[in-house]
Amino acid sequence: MKQNYRRLMALALLVLALSGAALAQDFEPKVRAHIPFNFYAGSKLLPAGNYTLAVNPVSNNVAIFQRDTGVGTFLIASQTGVSRNGYSLLTFRSNGEGTYVLEKIEGPDLGLSFRAEKVLSHLALDRPANETRVVVAALGD
Repeated sequence: MKQNYRRLMALALLVLALSGAALAQDFEPKVRAHIPFNFYAGSKLLPAGNYTLAVNPVSNNVAIFQRDTGVGTFLIASQTGVSRNGYSLLTFRSNGEGTYVLEKIEGPDLGLSFRAEKVLSHLALDRPANETRVVVAALGD
């Protein structure tokens, strides 16, 4: 009985791993960036670090994650114009007081913006007088 349970668990883990690998293949293009500050992606606060952003071009879903720590989230984006200069860029909105919100991703073959969460309106989205935009260069995969 115990051996059958182990086999069932091993099979379940294999199926889960294979379905995750198949899902990850749907996300292209990928952009890598070092983000030197904590920031909000949607309503989730993510720590500073090296991130990969993978885009599903059919649904405009974006997976943003740190491979080393497993920290990340999924976002729903809207299409915007692509980068005209050929560079991949991440744009953050800041309230000038250390709060950053991911606003858009631009690249040679993608242009996506993120709808601001109402929950963050009091942080960086009400357009205070000292609001700034911070652009971080990224590498295409």
